[in-house]
Amino acid sequence: MPHRKAADATILIIDDDVGSRKALAEVLTDEGYSVATASDGADGLTYLRDGHRPKVILLDLMMPGVDGWDFRAEQKRDDTLRRIPVIAISAAGKLMDADHTLRKPINLETLLNLLRTVLEPAAN
Repeated sequence: MPHRKAADATILIIDDDVGSRKALAEVLTDEGYSVATASDGADGLTYLRDGHRPKVILLDLMMPGVDGWDFRAEQKRDDTLRRIPVIAISAAGKLMDADHTLRKPINLETLLNLLRTVLEPAAN
């Protein structure tokens, strides 16, 4: 049974690994969330600059091209985009200045609990 979620809680997954992106999208969709995906930071920025406003961004850090750190720097420069919470996800040793961080491999229950915590204020 899906967990209760915030209304219209779209989650943007930015990850260059197709398998990880699809697996996360499937799990989150099964949990009742709306999911959008982007293959790298540039793709994610385009999605956001096209006017989409997800409630949370799941951001892989290690990606070719516009990586997670570059994405986060661009996001922080934009007054509208900086308000979207970011959960940085990486197997890398160093995690970034994000709202929340998770290390790979991801424990799904930990992720779902974190999403509920982040989205709780949006539900009120």
